[in-house]
Amino acid sequence: MVESGVLTVSGRRLGAAQDRTRRITASCPPERSPEQQLPVAICCRTSTAIKLKRSGAAAVVHPGWVPPRLPGQLLPASAMASSTLRSRTQAGEGVLPIDTLYEILIRLPVKDLCRLRAVCRPWRSLLSDPQFIAAHATRHRRPLIVAGHDKSFRDDGILCDIIDLSGRVIKQIIRSTEDEWLISTQRNLACIAKGTSKSCQLLNLVTGDRFSLPEGLSQEHTPRKLDFMNYRASVALGQVASTGEFKLLRVIDNAFFSSRYMQLCEVFTFGGSGDARWRGKKAAQDRVDMSPLSRVVIDGVVYFLLDEDLINRQVLPKGIASFDLLTEEWRSILRGPVSIPAYYSNLSLAALNGSLVLVHCMLHVSMDLWFLVDTEKNLWVRKHTVEINLSIHDEFLAHPLVILKNGSIVTYIGSRGLLRIYNPRINTYTDVAEMGSRVGIGLYTGNLLSIANDAI
Repeated sequence: MVESGVLTVSGRRLGAAQDRTRRITASCPPERSPEQQLPVAICCRTSTAIKLKRSGAAAVVHPGWVPPRLPGQLLPASAMASSTLRSRTQAGEGVLPIDTLYEILIRLPVKDLCRLRAVCRPWRSLLSDPQFIAAHATRHRRPLIVAGHDKSFRDDGILCDIIDLSGRVIKQIIRSTEDEWLISTQRNLACIAKGTSKSCQLLNLVTGDRFSLPEGLSQEHTPRKLDFMNYRASVALGQVASTGEFKLLRVIDNAFFSSRYMQLCEVFTFGGSGDARWRGKKAAQDRVDMSPLSRVVIDGVVYFLLDEDLINRQVLPKGIASFDLLTEEWRSILRGPVSIPAYYSNLSLAALNGSLVLVHCMLHVSMDLWFLVDTEKNLWVRKHTVEINLSIHDEFLAHPLVILKNGSIVTYIGSRGLLRIYNPRINTYTDVAEMGSRVGIGLYTGNLLSIANDAI
């Protein structure tokens, strides 16, 4: 029977009136066979101890418990200095071994671990430890979606939501000014536009820190004496795998004149050792498409659909430009699948399972996903056809976000504001959440436990 005055893992509020526990199955210790795995109920007392009931027998871990030392990790100075707490933890029967407690906690979902941080300082120390967080992230790999608010649809002061696959909001980011909107995300960073895409900030989704990018053209492009107000920008944020640096690529295009005007290309290194400025680079040999779904970043390379002229559209498959953020140079032009002519306008790019994917929407019925499997041979394979089945009156906007471990495909149906999961094995789909109209849909691939520090 659970005593009054305990904090339970389950339930939205942690108070004395709650009397429920959350049961999990844990290996204690991990080398035990499945037959020896015992159900464990965790009850968090507000004062004297933590009780873990195992098969009717109670093991006690005091709030002065010292977190387990991971390989290469030094215990916090406060824990090392507290010999009294260490002796209390090590003395007496029924005290649960520290490594066993670690194995139990690492199996709990993030929502519960965030509540357990309130138990005592040593518990908070463990649950906030980078090595524990990394180990937990390895075990609990569930994608989160960053969905920017469309101010024209709902002006509630929210910049973006971080959402799980059930539609539950994990965290909300408040706008700092009224004219902000989400451009893209990369790990725990988001690129934010302030008014227009020519004025941007980088936002750390975990800490809330902001970094304003320089405004205006680069030094290399300043002599052109262009009126920057007449231009629009397409901004992509990526990370160079070999160096870990985050870089932004900005393609600048004249918003009012025809395609005979050359686009400009600029690069900015975030946190670099050099000057914090935009650097002018050579533009792509052909004009790139400026729309958000026409670009994607994969492994430090930015891909763009080309905005090709009418002659090329009639005779060639769709062209794709690529910019290497490491070398800061454009690569050779790729061509899409031969079976998809370039004049199709309902094409977009996506990153799925680490591969470049050309998305071809077929009217209001389905969506073909073409994977680039060999860059040198320009070989594409159509791996999936996702059923959409929208009304002909819907403004067609559907885009794949991620492929889950079980092969299901998570898709955002923009015309209806739906988060939909499609199961290709049985050719069915489930609408899991109504998100409304969104701007800048992307994935959060940073640390899940960190993002939930102040989860709502």
